[in-house]
Amino acid sequence: MDKLIRNNRLTQTELLVDETIFSSANGYLGVRGSFTEGYGTNYEYNQTYLNGFYNHYDYFYEENLTGFPQKGQKNVNLLDGTKIEFIVDGTPLNITNCEVLSLERTYDLELGITIRNIHYRMKSGPEFVLKETRFASRDYPELIVINVELSSHNFEGSVLVKSFLQESKKWIFEKNDPRINNTNGSNLKFMEISPDDFMLITQTTKSNLSLASTIVHSEELNCKVEQSTIIAEKEFLVHNNKVINLTKYILHTSDLYDKNFVDRLKKLRAEITGISITELIEKQKVYYQKFWDIAYIKVHGDNNIEALLNYNIFQLNSSGGENYIHNISAKGLSGEGYEGHYFWDTEIYMIPFFTLTNQEKAKNLLMYRYHTMKQAKQEAINLGYTKGVKFPWRTINGDEASPYYPAGSAQFHINSDIAYAIIKYFEVSNDLDFMIKYGFEMMIETALFLKEAVNYNDGFYHLNGVTGPDEYTTVVDDNYYTNQMLQYHFTYLSKFYPKYQNELNGVLKKLGIEESVIRDLKDIADQIYLPFSKELNIYAQDASFLKKKRLDLTQIPEDKYPLLLNFHPLYLYKHQVLKQADTMLSMMLLDYSDMDILQDSFNYYEPITTHDSSLSKCIYSIMAFKLNNTELAYNYFTKVLQTDYLNTHKNTEHGLHVANLGGSYLGFVFGIVGLRIHSECLSIYPIKLKEISGYEFNIVYQGSKVHIQVDDVITISSSKRIKMNIYGNEVDIIDTYQTALSK
Repeated sequence: MDKLIRNNRLTQTELLVDETIFSSANGYLGVRGSFTEGYGTNYEYNQTYLNGFYNHYDYFYEENLTGFPQKGQKNVNLLDGTKIEFIVDGTPLNITNCEVLSLERTYDLELGITIRNIHYRMKSGPEFVLKETRFASRDYPELIVINVELSSHNFEGSVLVKSFLQESKKWIFEKNDPRINNTNGSNLKFMEISPDDFMLITQTTKSNLSLASTIVHSEELNCKVEQSTIIAEKEFLVHNNKVINLTKYILHTSDLYDKNFVDRLKKLRAEITGISITELIEKQKVYYQKFWDIAYIKVHGDNNIEALLNYNIFQLNSSGGENYIHNISAKGLSGEGYEGHYFWDTEIYMIPFFTLTNQEKAKNLLMYRYHTMKQAKQEAINLGYTKGVKFPWRTINGDEASPYYPAGSAQFHINSDIAYAIIKYFEVSNDLDFMIKYGFEMMIETALFLKEAVNYNDGFYHLNGVTGPDEYTTVVDDNYYTNQMLQYHFTYLSKFYPKYQNELNGVLKKLGIEESVIRDLKDIADQIYLPFSKELNIYAQDASFLKKKRLDLTQIPEDKYPLLLNFHPLYLYKHQVLKQADTMLSMMLLDYSDMDILQDSFNYYEPITTHDSSLSKCIYSIMAFKLNNTELAYNYFTKVLQTDYLNTHKNTEHGLHVANLGGSYLGFVFGIVGLRIHSECLSIYPIKLKEISGYEFNIVYQGSKVHIQVDDVITISSSKRIKMNIYGNEVDIIDTYQTALSK
């Protein structure tokens, strides 16, 4: 398996970007890839996050109107246990005090570990090589492991090693970027400092979530507590044959996951003390062998594409889904961008990967929504509705946290996005128990809100005053994406309910609704308005979009992107310009089949899409593949893969673009392979590419492990009998099936 390697990147931007690229996470905990010895600079800011661990802060509105969220939410940077200083003759080794002769960083995806080798030369002459190995444990979700090896070929003497558990100092980003929260002040208050256990207990200042933290070392160090900092230190001798080898175990437990979190920490501390880093890495290897057995994608003929694609898959899998208590934030556990909020990104861009490779995780992510239905019901009431639920646009704890409603809570489509993810999960997994107990209820509750939101006029149902995925066009009537997804949502319910009526009547009784509601939903689906231009032969993005002036993107300088940071919203709202795929996204998700309208729509929207959102290019790639424009499609696909690695959006230092990670998988599976999930079977339409000679991958479909290989022919193997549609021809797959690759 290829490793991701980067060398000699030492500028501020490169260091901060690589903190993100080499971040380590296990779905619960995440830690950025900062240098354990620090930089000795003002931008040194170590970050560790626990999924779902958040704090409140108060919003201030000059005009505080009814239903506006009153509190923001943000993920909390935990106490920093990653810092280890190496002090030689009173001088700490770091990039500020020393010359860096070489730096190599490696992400070993097979073991789930990062390795950094840095060669320092002090101003006085001695040279030191520091090797740091770091990972978030897969067997102990509360554990981060750091191993350091320090050696020198020309120094003999003592090195003072100081290891810390302390509050992390906030670095304020200079750029005024609304995607980053720059509020001052600590989110944690110290509740207990235990010198005997070397444990710090903290609590968030507003949300009252508690955290217990400690550090353990493989060597016996002299520990002390200074104010609210634990310091463990020891003098080590270094010479040609003597290497400092120290493993640091950092543990964080919280009452978010375990009410007995302090006892949990003490138990883990005792258990970890007897486990070596070698044993922990072996455990990592076992986990990742099982993971890659299903998830790995082989790309023949282009090792770079294969490495980036699997790196993105690796980081997506590391970002959450381990428990229904949390979801996956827009930046995962790799940075503080978007304050750690969960969006629709999960259902549309991330869950498809899990649905096809790890259905337990897909179910966990959907169950997070189920367990926040109470808050979603309150949000519907806040918006003036009497029925159903409105899931929040951005949230951590389930409450709506979007203060700018035109581009936030007005995005009613999130209700149907969640329904869509439920449907596709069921079609792949056949998990009827989930649908009866949870899925159908969520689909009905989301539908009841939308049913109340539509109005009937001139022979059609309309949905007014909503925002679609494109946030450069807000609060419009009849957004095509929203209406089309509503139609799919409601139509599916009208078919699913009669099929399992006996099992589902209890849900209707629980919600206090009659069977006639299902017929009403079918009526709305049949008559929902979908704006169409006969002249252009395209679906209009919304009822007024085509009446606006078209914005000529060729006249906008590169330094004015993203537009949302350089133009007033009202300027953008009055033009035909897209932040991201909108109409095209709906056509992709619902596998739109009229190729003439699809081609004309693509030709119309693609030139006015800025792709300021990282959610966009993967969709245009998939649709370009479908339209047989393989050169453009592959170009988009490679840019999707490179988004974070090459920092193409210029903000990777704030965290990974996790929806784009999912978009890489979609671009491959839905684009190059042409896979679509249907109620009765999977369909594929593999494409022959000049850039690669072939590819192979696995999915799990209705309890069967399915292997798909494409080179000169298509070969499909399945552990159980399944139905597939290949190039429009339905076939039964029994053991192995082979057919020709379309030219």
